[in-house]
Amino acid sequence: MLCMEDGSIQHIIKCANDPMLVQKACQDHINSIFHYSDTYDLIISMKCGGPLPNITNVSKIQIKDETVDPQFLKNVLTTYSDHHSLIVHSKIVGDLPKNSPFFQVQNVVADRSGPDYFHNFVGRKMFLTLATVTEQDLIPFLQKWISNEAYHNLETLYIITRKRINVDLIRQSIEFEEYDPNEPEKRPAQYVIEIPYVGPISRVYHLGHEFVEIKRITDGKRAFLSVGVSYFRFFVHKN
Repeated sequence: MLCMEDGSIQHIIKCANDPMLVQKACQDHINSIFHYSDTYDLIISMKCGGPLPNITNVSKIQIKDETVDPQFLKNVLTTYSDHHSLIVHSKIVGDLPKNSPFFQVQNVVADRSGPDYFHNFVGRKMFLTLATVTEQDLIPFLQKWISNEAYHNLETLYIITRKRINVDLIRQSIEFEEYDPNEPEKRPAQYVIEIPYVGPISRVYHLGHEFVEIKRITDGKRAFLSVGVSYFRFFVHKN
């Protein structure tokens, strides 16, 4: 058992005659001592053989491996069905079926991903790093959001790409409104990212010249888009 700098406690079991029984007993013991009734963050690896840990009330899941297979991912997400956030610090080897519970998670952070990760996503917030995507993957996403064909629940999509993307081609494919410094009140001053991720990115973005505004045709819902040669930021206005 480790006490972390932020005051949280990490309970690690590497070897025991019956690790699942020991783990459950430890969780019950901690709950009784601290009268803890809140949710748990689970950090798990494919290297752990046998059944998955017997933990209840898991809200955030982190998977830390060099690679992870879709079946293991499915087993984890179906076992801990109360989760709302998933962080995968691994390359998912193999295709994720469209009905994978991965796409149902409300908040997702994933490394070394492809366009299917956000094309099939129905959750609220997604952050992708080292993503292999092109402008031809991003343009259909924008068009489907604008037409209200898909991504009805989406609030944030943040992608850091592995290869350069054609910014001009993306801008030419959609209608948008530039920032007007003479009327700054027409849009919010800033947007705050609320993705469960600790990394070298800003949490607060000023919605100035760097962002253009786009609107959904059916209801006028607004979103703010910033695209560079190696990043794609899409923030939906919350009001």
